[in-house]
Amino acid sequence: MIFKHTIMSAKIKMIFEWLLTLLKLVKSDPAKAREFSDLVTDQYDYLVEKIELFQKDYFELCERIKLLYVEISGLREEMSKNAGLKCNVTDCNQRQLSN
Repeated sequence: MIFKHTIMSAKIKMIFEWLLTLLKLVKSDPAKAREFSDLVTDQYDYLVEKIELFQKDYFELCERIKLLYVEISGLREEMSKNAGLKCNVTDCNQRQLSN
């Protein structure tokens, strides 16, 4: 709970610092303020695009991992089934005949 509060207060502090910087720019030079605002917007758009790409890749990998897990489980079942068919001794009486 304290950790969440610390993170939230740090984010709020960062937002206020950004707003103060923007207000100082607006008072001194509106053109610079607009340029700064555009820069921040562009950076935000870039980060959102990268997060969406990461999210897409993450879910694709999760799906591939699920498929691999299903395949591994099937192979384990097949191996355990086939384990009874094999015997290292040439004259083994316990060897099952394959169909």
